[in-house]
Amino acid sequence: MNPVLSIALSGLQAATKRLGVSANNVANALTSRPTTVGAPTPDGVFEAQQVTDQTVAGGGVRSLVRSRDPATITGPDPASATGSSAFPNVSLVEEAVNQKVALASYRANAAVIRTQQEIDDALLDIET
Repeated sequence: MNPVLSIALSGLQAATKRLGVSANNVANALTSRPTTVGAPTPDGVFEAQQVTDQTVAGGGVRSLVRSRDPATITGPDPASATGSSAFPNVSLVEEAVNQKVALASYRANAAVIRTQQEIDDALLDIET
């Protein structure tokens, strides 16, 4: 495969993964479990995630999904019997930025693929 296409495809996959992880964080941002301040995180609390991209030998990227540090936070919750709950560590502003970056990255990599296709087509159209 053409290395330019391989690199651009890995970029598309990375952007897709980044958008999916961000959407999952947003969808679960308001989930919580009752807890007390200083207690360990209760089971069943959604842990916010983040994507880290690593370069791959020969070009391209590999995306790794891991829990954000810290993945959860404890905050006041008047609906909780204990008065506080554990929430995912999700910032909606940060997730909006992550989604915009993923969209821009996807568009840029798609443009690279289109340009490479145009170059390939022009190369084949050369008359002798």
